[in-house]
Amino acid sequence: MRGGGSRWGLTLGLAFIAALGLAILLMWPAAGPEERWKPSGLSIPLPLEPTARQAYRAAQEAARAWQPDALPSSLSAHWQRTRGMWPTQTVWTIHFYSPSSGRLAVFLVEVGRTRMLREALSPYPLPTFAEDQWRVDSPQAMEVWWGSGGADFLARHTDAEVTLQLKPTGPTDPRPEWVMTAVAGHQVQVVAISGVDGQRLQ
Repeated sequence: MRGGGSRWGLTLGLAFIAALGLAILLMWPAAGPEERWKPSGLSIPLPLEPTARQAYRAAQEAARAWQPDALPSSLSAHWQRTRGMWPTQTVWTIHFYSPSSGRLAVFLVEVGRTRMLREALSPYPLPTFAEDQWRVDSPQAMEVWWGSGGADFLARHTDAEVTLQLKPTGPTDPRPEWVMTAVAGHQVQVVAISGVDGQRLQ
């Protein structure tokens, strides 16, 4: 009887382990295309959608209807907690510059909506970034920032505000560069990331 009881206990134990493993597999979220952008550990609390690339495509047609030679000068997004919660969607502000007219147009891109905020004559020629070299989208840039101190900064500062901007590397360098800036009071964290290959620049 003692041997039969041991075997029965072993059988029950193995059945419990198998059931537990199946439950974990069923509860584990299916990995979507965006999963490769998320860092290990905790997920980035900031919204990843729409991405900068999606927003740019939405604004590009309107910008070229405004001026056929419109080129991107910068894209930026800003996030701030409201009642302790981060927003669930990203709003992008996109600047386009027309070299032939010397005019600047600013577009706002939200989910399902694109509108021009303003357009005016620029007091000076604006640098634009090379679209054909832009290979790193915003979620990938955010992942680099998150793993380069962003996670720690948000954990230590619940009042932090975060801004992500894509711009030319310099006045004469059209390579796209991401700049992630987190601010909380007098504390500032800045991380620059290449928009070409995703490497951290500073």
